[in-house]
Amino acid sequence: MAFLQYSTKERWIALLLLPPFAVAINFMIFGKAYIDSLYGFTVATLITLSVIFLVYVACGMIATILVHKYPKYSQSFRRILLGLAFFILIMVAGISILFWGYDYLEFLGYNINMTSYLWALAIGAACNLIATSFNEGAAFYDKWRNLVDEAEQLKKENLQSQLEGLKGQVNPHFLFNSLNSLSSLISEDPEKAEKFLDEMSKVYRYLLRTNEDGLTTLETELQFIHSYFHMLKTRYGDGLELEIKVTDRSLATLVPPLTLQMLVENAVKHNMILRDSPLRILILTTNSNKLVVSNNLQRKDRRVYSTKVGLHNIHNKYRLMKQEEIMIRDDGKEFSVIVPLIQPA
Repeated sequence: MAFLQYSTKERWIALLLLPPFAVAINFMIFGKAYIDSLYGFTVATLITLSVIFLVYVACGMIATILVHKYPKYSQSFRRILLGLAFFILIMVAGISILFWGYDYLEFLGYNINMTSYLWALAIGAACNLIATSFNEGAAFYDKWRNLVDEAEQLKKENLQSQLEGLKGQVNPHFLFNSLNSLSSLISEDPEKAEKFLDEMSKVYRYLLRTNEDGLTTLETELQFIHSYFHMLKTRYGDGLELEIKVTDRSLATLVPPLTLQMLVENAVKHNMILRDSPLRILILTTNSNKLVVSNNLQRKDRRVYSTKVGLHNIHNKYRLMKQEEIMIRDDGKEFSVIVPLIQPA
């Protein structure tokens, strides 16, 4: 049963704290008679420890149920109040069983002492309050640490995304090809060269400025991808085609920056680009609020080494933002990546 599964920490707490607690309660009940005989000490300790252990297990089950029923931060006050109420009721039941049970059995000649009984209830209630405060404080600290760690990891993913974008574009090979294309255009078609330079500046400006925020609008990404594709098109000519089918209502939705660049770059990197057999890249949105980037498969004869960092990076960003996972489809003819579109707050 899931409610009876305790962590190593909780087992150690039970092992270290419950026996001393049982001894303390027995001293409150029996006084000096508790240690007068080994038999009485052993039997009383085992009985009291069993009852306290059942109380511990019952409180653990209640705590687990409440955490699952009221997991949100806004529900903390209700969870704590209900938890305290149940814990105190269970504690009262446990202590009452011990005091009245020993009185009924006249174990070690015991007759109930109402003052000791009421003190035991008061101390038990105070212990419950302290234990609940510590547990809730520890739980809040763990949640806060998890949020800090996830934020830090997301920041690293954003920086990694920027590095990957820069590594794929602002490297000597890409820069050489871009400048080579520009150099050829200057002498052949100055007007086209000016357009190429303008788009090239937009690409580099976006790459250097992006990732200041965790998300960007699909419209902004598409504006960037137009400039980026213009550079690719200038280089590959008729061997590369891009089609965009995006609804107007999806333009305001959000995606992690450089998502489209990574997916388009992935398609260009792993497929042959031929004039008589062009690589066709399609970007479209679906009615189910998804962004699909697909391309026809014409893999290079010599496989290009891939670290899959780009896809892994996108996947991690969605995971850290608690969004749906990206999906990858490969039927041998077409390769598709389906990315969830995030609604703005």
